[in-house]
Amino acid sequence: MPSSTDRTPKISWDLIIAAAILLGVYFVLVWAHDGFGLADFNYFSSSGPYMLNIPTPFVRSQFWKILILLPATVLASVAMSRSGLRFRFPMALNYRLAVGSLMLIAATVLVFSTQYLLHETEVTDDENTFDFQAHTLLLGRVVNPPPPVVESFHNVFIINDGKQWVGKYTLGHPLIIAIGMALGNRYCLTITLSVLTLLLVYLISLKIYGDRKVALLTLCLGAISPFFYLVSSSRLSHTTTAFFLALFMYLFLQSRSMSEKKHGGTFIAFLAGLALGYAFNVRSLTALGFVAPFCVVAVIDVRQQKPGTLLRGLFLTAGFALVVGITLWYNAIVTGNALTFPFHYYNSAEELGFGAFGHTFLASVRNLGVSIGRLNGVFLGFPLSFLFLFAVLFDRKGFGDYVSFGILGGIAVAYLFYYSPGVSDLGPVYYYETMIPLLLLSARAVVSLHRLFTDHFSHGNALVPNFLVLSGILALVTYVPEQISHVHRLTDQIREPYEVVRSANVQHGLVLIKSRMDKGWVFGYRNPSPDFTENIIYARYADTASNLALTGYFRDRMPYILDRDSSKARWRLVAVDRATLQPLPLQ
Repeated sequence: MPSSTDRTPKISWDLIIAAAILLGVYFVLVWAHDGFGLADFNYFSSSGPYMLNIPTPFVRSQFWKILILLPATVLASVAMSRSGLRFRFPMALNYRLAVGSLMLIAATVLVFSTQYLLHETEVTDDENTFDFQAHTLLLGRVVNPPPPVVESFHNVFIINDGKQWVGKYTLGHPLIIAIGMALGNRYCLTITLSVLTLLLVYLISLKIYGDRKVALLTLCLGAISPFFYLVSSSRLSHTTTAFFLALFMYLFLQSRSMSEKKHGGTFIAFLAGLALGYAFNVRSLTALGFVAPFCVVAVIDVRQQKPGTLLRGLFLTAGFALVVGITLWYNAIVTGNALTFPFHYYNSAEELGFGAFGHTFLASVRNLGVSIGRLNGVFLGFPLSFLFLFAVLFDRKGFGDYVSFGILGGIAVAYLFYYSPGVSDLGPVYYYETMIPLLLLSARAVVSLHRLFTDHFSHGNALVPNFLVLSGILALVTYVPEQISHVHRLTDQIREPYEVVRSANVQHGLVLIKSRMDKGWVFGYRNPSPDFTENIIYARYADTASNLALTGYFRDRMPYILDRDSSKARWRLVAVDRATLQPLPLQ
C-alpha cells in the first residue's frame, strides 16, 4: 500500500492531467483497433509467413504502448512521488511465506491457464508429437512398430517409414509428459517444473547477489511475467529445458563455492552435469548457448588454480557424458547412427548453419531483431520491458552480472545459426530460457536504478517503486487482456474440428481427416496412442485403398470423414459406410 514520505507533499495536477489524457487516448486507440487483435490465424497469407515477422496489430500495439502508455506511466509515477506517495517494500517480511505464496499463485494461474484458457490445446505440432512419444514410453517402448496402414498415419513431425513409428524428438521432454500422464494429467510435471524454475531463480539470485530483497524481487518479476505463463501453459519442451538449466546453474554455483575439502562439492558437480545433460537432450542448441559463460568461468578458475576446480570439472563432465550417452543410444535406435538425431532423420534439411532453407547472416540478424522485439513486449508485459537492463551496464558489475549477460549472449549467438525465429504465439519461444538471466538482471537493474534516483533526484526514492507498481497494473489491464484474447481465439480455432467431433457425441469412432489444418502452427492432427485404446482414433484421409484397408482393420469402430466446408468456412463430420466410404443416409 502507498504511504507518505517524509517530504512535503505537492500534488502535481499538471502531470496527473497529462497522464490521464494520454491514458484516455490510448484506450480510444485500443477500441478503434479492436484490441490490437488478429482477425485471421491462417499465418501463410499473402503478407508472408507470420513466423518471420511481427503482425501489424502487434506492431501497432507496441508502437502505441511506447509512444503513449510508457510516458503516461512515467508521468503518473512522478506525480505520485511528488505527492509523497510511495509503494514500500514490507520491512518485517516472512520470506519463506512470501516465496511459498508466490509459487502457489504461479501454480494456480498455470492450472487455470491450461484448463480454461488453452483448454489443453496444442499451439504447435510439437506438442502432438510429445504426447505420442509420451504414450509410447508408457507402453514400455522407445519406438513403435509401423501402424496397421502406414499411409493413414503420416503426420507432421512423426517418423513413419514402414519400419518404425516414432516422434522426431529425443526422450527428455516426452518423459516429463509421460510421468504427468501416469499421475493423472499430462500437465502435472510441466507445471511443477515451471514453478520450481522460479524457486531456483530465486535461490540463484540469493547466491550471486546475497540479498533476500533482490532475490524476492526476482521471484516477483517471474511471477508476473506473461512470457512465463504463456509458455508454461503449453506442452512445449522449453519449460523442461529451463528447469534443468536453472538447476545446473544453481548446482554449478553451489559446487564452485565449496572448498575442495568438502566432498559434497564433487557430488553436486556431478548432479550439475546430469542436469546440463538432460537440458542438452531436450534442446541441445539452447543448452550449448547457455553453458558457454560457465565454460569461461571454469577456464578462469583453472588458470587461477582455485582448489578442487579440476576434480569438480571431471565429475561435472562425467554427469553430462552419462546423459549424452543415453541420448546417443536413443539416436542409434531411431536413426541407426548415434550422431544423427531423429529430427535430422525426419528431415535431412533440418540443420544448423547458413544455407539451410536459404538461411543467411542477414536473415539471422533479422531473426534476432524480431525475437528481441517480441521479447521486449512479452517478458514483463509493457510498459515494463527489459530495456532498463542497460542500467546494469553503467553500474559496477559483479560476477552474477557477467554470467547473466554471458548466458544472454551465448543463446543469442547460438540461434544466429538456426534458420527460424520460432513460433511466436506464446512469445519468442526459442528465447524462453533467457528468462533465467533476464529475471536476475531485471531485479538487479531495479535496485540499481532505485539507488541512482534516490541519490540524485528529489523524491527519487519513490519513483522506481511507483513506476514498477503502476506498470504492473497497466500491464494487467492492457497487455495481459490482449494476450488472453489472442490465445483464446487462436486455441478456439485450432480445436474447432475436434469440438465438432465432440459435439456429435461420437463413441468408439474412427475419424478420417480429409482437410489440412490451417490455423496457427498446427498443420497435423492429434496422434492416436500407439495401442489405439482411445475412444476416438484420428487418422489421415489417404488414398482409396489405404482408407478402405484402415476401416477394414478397425471394423469394430464407426468410420467418419471430417472435412472443412470451404464455402461455409466450418468443419463438418459425416458418418460413412466402411465398405464404400460413402455418406450414410441421415437417421
